[in-house]
Amino acid sequence: MNRVLILALIGGLGTLVWFSLRLAGTRIFQVDECQNVYVARILATGQTKTAFANLSLFQFPLAWVAHGGARSIDLFTAARFLMLGIFWLNIVLIALATGEKLFSRRGLIALVAAATLAPLWDYGFEIRHDNLLLTGVLLTWCVVRVLPAGIQSYVIAGAIAVVLQFVAFKAFVYTLPISLAILASPPPGHRAQRWKLALAWAAGALAMFLVVRVSYGAAGLWDFCLADLRRAFRGSTGGNRIAPWDTLSRLLGQTPLLLVLVAAASVALVLDVGKRGRAALSWAGSLPEALLLAVALAALLINPVAYPYNLLHLAPYAFLFAFRYASGLSRELSLRPAFHTVAGAILVFTHLVPFAVATCRHLDWPNARQQGLMSLAEDLTDPEKDPVYDGIGMVPTRPRIHYWWYLHSLNIQSFVKGPGPRVRDMLAARPAAVFIPSYRTDWLPEEDHDFIRERYVAVTDDFWVLGKLLPAGGGTFQIYHPGRYRISSLQGSDLAGECQRGSGRLLSSSDEASFTATLDGVPVTSRPVELTVGKHRIECKPDCQPAVVWVGPKRDRIGRLSQSDHRLLFVNWY
Repeated sequence: MNRVLILALIGGLGTLVWFSLRLAGTRIFQVDECQNVYVARILATGQTKTAFANLSLFQFPLAWVAHGGARSIDLFTAARFLMLGIFWLNIVLIALATGEKLFSRRGLIALVAAATLAPLWDYGFEIRHDNLLLTGVLLTWCVVRVLPAGIQSYVIAGAIAVVLQFVAFKAFVYTLPISLAILASPPPGHRAQRWKLALAWAAGALAMFLVVRVSYGAAGLWDFCLADLRRAFRGSTGGNRIAPWDTLSRLLGQTPLLLVLVAAASVALVLDVGKRGRAALSWAGSLPEALLLAVALAALLINPVAYPYNLLHLAPYAFLFAFRYASGLSRELSLRPAFHTVAGAILVFTHLVPFAVATCRHLDWPNARQQGLMSLAEDLTDPEKDPVYDGIGMVPTRPRIHYWWYLHSLNIQSFVKGPGPRVRDMLAARPAAVFIPSYRTDWLPEEDHDFIRERYVAVTDDFWVLGKLLPAGGGTFQIYHPGRYRISSLQGSDLAGECQRGSGRLLSSSDEASFTATLDGVPVTSRPVELTVGKHRIECKPDCQPAVVWVGPKRDRIGRLSQSDHRLLFVNWY
């Protein structure tokens, strides 16, 4: 039976690895991922001083994989698979942090159980700094709690505590209480005196700070790092608060068994403390894991923007606490004949089935649409001269329209009611050849939308380009960005509906061979023409409504695209 169980566990792990490879490559990208890839791109190309970026150490490995990439999807794919490696590293660290030997039967059970935590599959291989922060916290827990090595462990713990602060601003919420706990009461197994351990921790922290400071200084980025820390502090104390209850409620459907075990372990811990008193307040039991979970829960509750990706920290620490309790309970009950049957049924229906349901839903949200629009935007633009604007950073290989281009819930009021700058002013000063709307651009004021509708035409509801729809018979129009445009009838223009947001109506195709018109008095056909900045005039047959559509440096026409709602281009926390 042990051999069958081990083979089943190994087979299950292999299946999970295969499925994670598939999801990492095909699952929809989130807006935070786009921002991180964008920052990595400008860091890799040395443009950090000329563009807004939330710079952290997390960006440096991303910049390494992004270096030299010419296509946006290549950057996203490389970054996703880098994060997939961190995803599986975190799963291994979670299993190690239980205290079980990794290659034992119980170690494999811990590994499979950690690998089937649904919140990890929601956010664990997304391109976000929380995953690297989780790695640092788990490493600290392993070297100090699970694999104590005295001075060496404390040097590593001090170094990790400092480096994590440059990975994510919120890292101190986790590293500070852990550091205080291990300095005040060193876990068993550390043989050195307490003052030596504290000195080792300080030495590791100081050495890492010097390494980070010298590295940032050599790259000329130290001032930007400090500015980002100040900006993160202001963002954490202002803006609209998002309550954590919707986030916590996701655990009810995704990890019901974990919640039951955490509740049972909490009751058992309280009873143990009541029974043994101060003797129970030590590193010997599950109290340290309970306190680690309490820190993560407190961090979520006080977080002004308690988005669901914060479960990436809560679920693993809850697992460590629950696993220690379940491990002890299983040793007591394993001698009873019906235990294995009952335990297996409970595990399947309260953990594996909810995990499968929660994880398989990702297959319903592929990134194929995003990939197609990235590729089309790049085909329609020059990498040096033609900006693309979406307020998110979906096409990081193309120029930005302004230093303050990024749209976020924490800064949107500056674009609407604050000092600005306004997006319409940015687009007027440096027109984007392609505009990709999403739910974030919906936040912009109506004046910005009016400006965009005046200068852009919709190929689909989620993809707009520079152009103009003229009245029947033609008329005068303005070109704001020089380049190649296609002039044709509306029916043959590949545009959607009447070029209004959300129209969603496809026009029928027509034979453009018979299209004739004059441009500034010169005969033209539907072949692309170079247009300069300024006013131009088109004249055509009275029953023909002409359309001027940007096609960029390489394409002869855009082509018909399948219609899609711009609000579904990015769907966060579905």
